[in-house]
Amino acid sequence: MKQLFILPILACVFTTWIYAQDNQPVTASDLKTWCFYLANDEMKGRKNGSPEMKKAADFIAESFGKAGLKPLSAEAGYFQEYVTNRNKIDITERNVIGMIEGSDPVLKKEWIILSAHFDHIGIGKPIDGDSIFNGADDNATGTITVMALAKTLQSSITRPKRSILFVAYSGEEIGMQGSKWFKGHAPMPLDQIKLNLNFEMEGESATLGKNIYLLTGHQFTDFGDLLDEYNKKTNWVRAKKFKSPPWVFMASDNATFAINRAGEKPVLSIPAFSIVTTDDMNFIHKVTDEPDRMDYENMASLVSYLTNLVLFLSADPLDIHWNQEAFDNFNKH
Repeated sequence: MKQLFILPILACVFTTWIYAQDNQPVTASDLKTWCFYLANDEMKGRKNGSPEMKKAADFIAESFGKAGLKPLSAEAGYFQEYVTNRNKIDITERNVIGMIEGSDPVLKKEWIILSAHFDHIGIGKPIDGDSIFNGADDNATGTITVMALAKTLQSSITRPKRSILFVAYSGEEIGMQGSKWFKGHAPMPLDQIKLNLNFEMEGESATLGKNIYLLTGHQFTDFGDLLDEYNKKTNWVRAKKFKSPPWVFMASDNATFAINRAGEKPVLSIPAFSIVTTDDMNFIHKVTDEPDRMDYENMASLVSYLTNLVLFLSADPLDIHWNQEAFDNFNKH
């Protein structure tokens, strides 16, 4: 029995080694090119409802197509359109969605969602002559992380056992409208979603350091323990000390899935967390959030790490628990 148990583990380690050694299709240069496209001045800060948001959505959909992802549907392609109202004005927007079907006949009915928002806040009052809120780290870097993972996971020798959904949301900056629409019109039953990894601010590395990320919501779950155990075999670690406040857990699209607000009090629901590589919240929604500030080498390393992590999680039991009491106590303060 021990011998039978060891052989699958060795096979898993071997295939992971093959991926890490022989298949690195996304480089720091690729990431830089993509980020500069989404966060250049011509994109005018990617305000929801703008022509630039349509251009950004087309760019992401094109990358999903080149990666070989299956579209959301034959009719809609990679787009999920919706209309939301902002200041009594209807805004038409689109989420961008692609998928990889799992390789396991049973587990493929379950889903891991990899997500990020690609909108920002547009143009504002000039500061030192600059009025464009480029939104490089918030959240072009998260968006290109999803784009990169679409390419690496689709081309990986090892196939994910669970199905993987790649989602770029619009509408986050106006109340998480894109993720809320998605949740209400998901292409699968919500109880089949086993995990959502959301990516926010993956480009700045100076504050936490190289090869370090923080997991939002770690105070309310044991998922961090699973990551820490996995990370013993990698060169990445989860930050244990940082300045970012606990409320960041509820400040991005992961909260749409993690928190059910239908009852009298918010109840933790689908395991959903954001992965962040910065501890600097001072340039969020600032004109200084420019693409030339990002650490693309660190991002390329993160993409490689995340690729293997997602492959691992796609086969893991994912017995993730919430601590509702800790969350209730947090909400009291």
